[in-house]
Amino acid sequence: MSVFKKKRLGVRSKIYAASLIIVVMLVLSGAMAFFEFGRMSRYISDFISNSILSVDLTRNLLNTSERYHSDLFRQIGGDGLLAQPETIPADEFETGMERLYGVLASDIERQMADSVRYAYSAYMQVAQEIESVWLRPQDERTDWYFNRLQVVYTKLRGYLQRLSDTSQSAITDSYNSLQDSYYRSIMPGVIASAASIVLILLFVYFLNHYIVQPMLRMARGLSDYRRSGKSYNVTFDYGGDQIQAMNEDIKEIVDENQSTKKRDI
Repeated sequence: MSVFKKKRLGVRSKIYAASLIIVVMLVLSGAMAFFEFGRMSRYISDFISNSILSVDLTRNLLNTSERYHSDLFRQIGGDGLLAQPETIPADEFETGMERLYGVLASDIERQMADSVRYAYSAYMQVAQEIESVWLRPQDERTDWYFNRLQVVYTKLRGYLQRLSDTSQSAITDSYNSLQDSYYRSIMPGVIASAASIVLILLFVYFLNHYIVQPMLRMARGLSDYRRSGKSYNVTFDYGGDQIQAMNEDIKEIVDENQSTKKRDI
């Protein structure tokens, strides 16, 4: 029991401990808010950058496919053809697709990119038929172009356009997410600040309950003894700190003083 009492905190230690808790709460709240905001800012910044690059790459693929498809139409509609026209170069398109997959930021965009790749494969498969229709009459070549190749190209172009629209929509969503992340990042600080206010109120209560009120009670007890000779009967048990020890010393001094007065009488 004596060992336990020796380890009890004194008044100064209790005040320091309460102050330290408040300081730690404020520091942690600031650190959490700073870390969360930095993390979300980096994430949203990377997301927006990738979305913008995705839009640019998709437009490049769209322009490339449209240019080659238009060139093919001009060549296949002419007379006196000397060489077989080229379709969209597979290496160029696949390189663009690989770069695109590297910057896609959402699952929806990846699914759309898969659809683009499948549509391009279908386009290339139909485009290979050009070897058999190249030397046919112009009306047959034109019919093949509009009724076969144009159909799969329309799907390819549609998927590319939808992928571009999806990436542009992701930029808008990222902007909204950035606003939400700002509020999420400051919430730890707000919560910690509110907790700090509660701790400050508890700290004031602690000072009043464990220090101010005991001191006032001891002061009233001494005043009653000095004015009317009443016995000093102030008692409390606040954990064996210096205030309780001082109260016991005061009671002992008052009791000794009363005994001395009685002997003198």
